[in-house]
Amino acid sequence: MSWKVVLLAAVGLVLNFQTLAAERTLQVAGQGVISAAPDAYTLTMVIEERGAVVSKLNEQANHKLNAVVSFLLSQGITEDAVQSMSVNLSPWYEHTSNGRENKGFVLTRQVRVTSNQLQNYDTVLDGAMKRGINRIDQFEFINTHPDEVYRQALIAAVEDAKARASLIAKQMGVSISGVIAVTETRGYSQPPVGVRMRVQQEAAISLPGQTDTSATVNVTFAIEN
Repeated sequence: MSWKVVLLAAVGLVLNFQTLAAERTLQVAGQGVISAAPDAYTLTMVIEERGAVVSKLNEQANHKLNAVVSFLLSQGITEDAVQSMSVNLSPWYEHTSNGRENKGFVLTRQVRVTSNQLQNYDTVLDGAMKRGINRIDQFEFINTHPDEVYRQALIAAVEDAKARASLIAKQMGVSISGVIAVTETRGYSQPPVGVRMRVQQEAAISLPGQTDTSATVNVTFAIEN
């Protein structure tokens, strides 16, 4: 019985080696990168009020919010592109010679804007600040069709993989007979954080530049003589 087990194991090992030898493959990685200019921007602004009476703080914040929203609409930004429902209320403490003292409350209202009017973002920033915005939390140029851009990058990655495989196969004297497996990886590159933050401070900046969307495919091809 033990001899049969050994013989069967040996036969299985030989068959396994023969199968591996028969599976002649070529693995390559293809990459595609598409550079696209942003077609919109997102802007997150904050109204902040400090005081002892919450109702008064809310009234003051709403007054500024109405002025800011009216200004945004006058600049051609649509109502559905403005979000202003985020409200935060927290205690207001300050360190004094007598220690940590409660001064009341800090109420903040967040206003988020998305606009495709890239040419007037600086006007929007200036006008909003003049109407009661206390700070800018985020400013970022974006592309509103990221999936379409990625599909273009993916097509380029596949073509790159095919070209690499054809080149290698030709030099090795073999031909490609099919595809065994494919995996993909998505990537996205945007301007560094420092660049995005400077946009909040430098009115002279008017060119959004481009963002890179990349795709990588790892392809296993079957090859033959």
